[in-house]
Amino acid sequence: MAKMKWEVKNLSPGITMKEAAQKVLPNRIKSLNSTIKEYLENETPENLHQVRIAVRRLRYNMEIFISCFVKKKFLIFYNSIVKIQDATGNIRDSDILISNIKSLNLADASSAKESVVKRIEDVNYKSREELKLTLLEFHHSRESKDFLKMLKK
Repeated sequence: MAKMKWEVKNLSPGITMKEAAQKVLPNRIKSLNSTIKEYLENETPENLHQVRIAVRRLRYNMEIFISCFVKKKFLIFYNSIVKIQDATGNIRDSDILISNIKSLNLADASSAKESVVKRIEDVNYKSREELKLTLLEFHHSRESKDFLKMLKK
C-alpha cells in the first residue's frame, strides 16, 4: 500500500506515546518549516493554504502528545503555532469575503461594493505583512529549537 502524504515513517505498534511524539512532531515541524519557506519565496494562495495545512497537522498532533512533556515548556511553542494558525485563518477568511463580495451583482451599489472591498483588501494586505514577520520569526525562533531539543529528551 502506498504511503499517504500525512503518514510518518518509522511508527510501529508497541512504541510508547512519547516515542511516537519524538518521531511525529519533528516530522511535522520540518514540514511546516518547508511550507513556510515556500510561502515566503512565493506568496500564492495555494502556498498559504499549504502553510495552513502544515500548521493544523502540527497543532493537532501536539494536542495529542502534550501529556508526554513538561506542559509549561510545551505551551510556549504551542502558543506560537496557535498564533500562526489564527493569522493564516484570518487571511483566508478575508480572501473568501473579498471573493464573495466581488461576485455579488450589485449594480446600484457598485461604488459601495468597491469601497468595502478596498477596505478589506487593505486589512488583508496588512495581515499578510504581519504574517510574513510572524513566519520569519517562527522559522528562526529559539522556541522552535528549544522545542526540538525537548523532544529528544
